[in-house]
Amino acid sequence: MGAYTQLSAEPEIAKSYSSYATTQFSAQNSYQYFPLKEVETFNNLSNINIKEWKAGFKFIINRKIYLTAEYFKRKITDDIFPVFEGNHLVLKNLADHTYKGFEANFNYDNIIANQNFKVSSKASFFKYQDVVDRVNSGYNNLMISGFNDIHKVLSEGQVLVAISGSFYERNADRKVIIDDYGYPVKASGMKIIADPTPDFVVKFTHNFNYKMFALDINWEWKKGGQTWNGTQAVLDYYGRSQTSADERNIKSYVFEGVNYNGNVNQIPVDFYNTNQSVSDNRWTRYGFLGVAENYVEKADYIRINDISLSAYFDVGDFKRALGISFYVNNIFLWQANNGVDSNQNFYDFDNSRGLDFFNLPSFKTFGCTVSFKF
Repeated sequence: MGAYTQLSAEPEIAKSYSSYATTQFSAQNSYQYFPLKEVETFNNLSNINIKEWKAGFKFIINRKIYLTAEYFKRKITDDIFPVFEGNHLVLKNLADHTYKGFEANFNYDNIIANQNFKVSSKASFFKYQDVVDRVNSGYNNLMISGFNDIHKVLSEGQVLVAISGSFYERNADRKVIIDDYGYPVKASGMKIIADPTPDFVVKFTHNFNYKMFALDINWEWKKGGQTWNGTQAVLDYYGRSQTSADERNIKSYVFEGVNYNGNVNQIPVDFYNTNQSVSDNRWTRYGFLGVAENYVEKADYIRINDISLSAYFDVGDFKRALGISFYVNNIFLWQANNGVDSNQNFYDFDNSRGLDFFNLPSFKTFGCTVSFKF
């Protein structure tokens, strides 16, 4: 199989860009943010041009086993991003990027099949990456979501969703520099510290049918990717986290690293010492967000997306016409990070996944549906 598509698109006129205003504030001043400013005009924009090609195959065995695989590559040119010009929020055609990846699906219908009982399963594998190819002059490393001290960046040669933040200073051998007080040195400036793009995502669907009943289970496994846990950073700063509670009594701790002369650090420190100013303890000395790279966590998860149990009844001459289903969505989530669901968006803004700053948790949905087929 193969396909080639070429099209031009315009930005959605009903889409809100007001959440981009968070980039005007530091995280500590985020309380001042209010989604008030909006894009005033769509004039002076050219179309977003998209060229995509894909190639793959389908393999069928005994009409029961289906294997499909597909490679795709989508080139987006003159993509549109919001920026502030003075006090105005405007849209500009700023960058080209390439979205490419691989998808494979495996279906096995009627694994077990008899008059009363049937079992079928489906598995899909998905891997992708979106890399910025070109950015207009003067706009490289533009903030595209987040705060001005931790944000996603539009950076040439990097993934579109890369996270930029503060980091520890290191020498040429990549060893952390330790200051004269025994603590790691926070470097000046910012750099890319995390990539939320997963290594791959695998989804599974299982269907069980017994006489008039049907049970459907959908779950997925995401491997790889990173998230920044700003909620943990702030709770550490105020001494309200479990981490600060567990570690506040640590004494004579020696951080691994070297001083500016290259000598191995041997200075012991107390994480919290009542004889020192509170601003000198382990969690406050680096400021409100601490050192951002210290709060980068793995974003792996296993999630049961939904489970439904259905029953189908005969109604007169209509066989299995009346269906009643009970379902639960997002019933289970195991994740490697300590924050909320890593799929939750920061301030509900596009291109913001991977930033956790008191994000709302995901929720479960319970319900019932009734259907009639004739």
